[in-house]
Amino acid sequence: MAGVRLPQHRYSRTESTRLLCAGVYQDPSFRRRVISELVDHQERPVAPPSGIDVLPVLAHALRVTRQESRTAALMLAAWCGFLLSDVVMFWDSLSDRWGEGAEVGFGDVFTAFYQGDEKLTGGLPLPWSQFYAFVALALWFAHVMRTQSADGRRADLPDPVARAAAGAGRGVTLLAAAFALFYWYRYVSGVLDGTVQTPYPLLFPLAVALIAWWHQTAQRRALCRWLSRWTFRRATQPDLPPGPLYEDLLTAIRREQEAALTLYEPDSPFVGMGSPRDAWSFAMELRRRAAPSANGAPVPHQNEGPLTAERALTMLEGQLVRLRESAALTGKDRLREIEVDRVVYLPGGVGRTEELRIGGTADAGLPTPDGRRPVNGRPVYDPAQVAAHLAEAVDEGGEGRRVFLRVRIGAWHEQVVVTVLVRLHTQGGMLVLEVAPHVLGPVRKDFAAMDALVEKLPETWVRGALRALGNGPAIGVDTAIGALGTIARDIGTGWSDRDSVPDVPRFSLRQVAGTKGLSPYQEMDVTRYIKTIQERIVNGVRQALQEHGYQTDQFEQHVYQLGGGSVFIQDMSGGAVSTGRHGSAHAHPSAPAHGAPRTDPR
Repeated sequence: MAGVRLPQHRYSRTESTRLLCAGVYQDPSFRRRVISELVDHQERPVAPPSGIDVLPVLAHALRVTRQESRTAALMLAAWCGFLLSDVVMFWDSLSDRWGEGAEVGFGDVFTAFYQGDEKLTGGLPLPWSQFYAFVALALWFAHVMRTQSADGRRADLPDPVARAAAGAGRGVTLLAAAFALFYWYRYVSGVLDGTVQTPYPLLFPLAVALIAWWHQTAQRRALCRWLSRWTFRRATQPDLPPGPLYEDLLTAIRREQEAALTLYEPDSPFVGMGSPRDAWSFAMELRRRAAPSANGAPVPHQNEGPLTAERALTMLEGQLVRLRESAALTGKDRLREIEVDRVVYLPGGVGRTEELRIGGTADAGLPTPDGRRPVNGRPVYDPAQVAAHLAEAVDEGGEGRRVFLRVRIGAWHEQVVVTVLVRLHTQGGMLVLEVAPHVLGPVRKDFAAMDALVEKLPETWVRGALRALGNGPAIGVDTAIGALGTIARDIGTGWSDRDSVPDVPRFSLRQVAGTKGLSPYQEMDVTRYIKTIQERIVNGVRQALQEHGYQTDQFEQHVYQLGGGSVFIQDMSGGAVSTGRHGSAHAHPSAPAHGAPRTDPR
């Protein structure tokens, strides 16, 4: 049965998308979280894309779980065969010892397991299948400890804690390896001295290793086929599984990733944007210029009404577009790829597919006065809804529904993403500007380690066999846990109520897979991008004031660019300024400038 084909998105072929797809092969916990957030929480919209397309990531995660389930089924068959061989061997041994006609039951066999047998276990009071099961658990636990140690290093734990975790991981690994060697020592020595006369303790671990070899080969083949540097941009990525569940999910995610709208919760509105940098804002009183311009020409737009947020944002967009065009003409600076668009933030409370009337309210979750939801047949992420909210909210300056100018730069092959959100409103004769920069750091380095793995392929059969023999037991436990989780999720999805309580984006794949540390060069570039964008914002505000007939002398006098990247505004008549993450706004009432008659804004 054909699967659900993935649509193309502007971020479907980015480096970040490729690395996150590779991450679901590298990190089982990341893979499980991808599926949990995108499939299990169907009521939860996805966060703004920030340089990735989550659909290929989900498709690869689901593909790995299907492969994992097949491997787990083969491992289960091998382990059942191993256990059955022990039962048969001990049953035959008891029958031989007790003589013909003796009745041997399962209880007798179970008791004999832990009494030892000189010809089967060399006197060891444990059947070989259970002995090897303990070896597998020990090797799996050592693998988990090594993974946790690596996670601790990525989490920037204090050095003593990170060293202790790494030491514990190494210690557990050595103990597990010693336990595995003890198993093989007992078997080989028993075969040599004649106290062990069964081949199954050798055959079934080899069968487990063979299954692990097949599993790892399938994973590496997938990486080479879809996710290597040479194939990713032209390869057709795997489909989603067939069925209405994934068809509906694809439609919803595609609509949300392409929409210039997102739902939010007040405690965490900017999910997916990354770490906030120093935000800044200012407020100033708008005063009309009473006199003609310097050359005697009439003041532009003097009689066209007050300056609105729509007009000011249009001029800011023009400044940023010209910046992009000039950068494209003069070099390879990432500013040539700057993305500028408008996005509206709506308070949560409405379902991702719930049909509402178009626009008309600053809070999509509020009912109408008669207590019912307004219905007009369009989901909140529908393009018509988005256009209506953008048009209605741009000049309202409300608390709930907010329109931002979103300026985005994806640098270092989308490894560093700078997003600057700009909000401007002009109510009450005031101009208020708010600027909030955010930075997403590079994707985890262990995800990129996939490239080194692919470059080593194909590997020799000896190396592959040794690797599978060592990793086979841990792979068996890992795939068993993953398969049980898949079964539980499928059962839960089948019985769950799809009409869950509406939610907002709470999880960003890109942000979870990112790191906070930047290299010195990356930090320099981030600082340069933010400063350049801020300079264009200031120019855009200046242009808007000049071209709409407002006084700019106070603005020109008190706006400076500081070395720290902040915009500093000195005492401003009738205005306020706030800079920095912990800044506050202070009003500075003062008299009009000498020789400049005060006029009320119109």
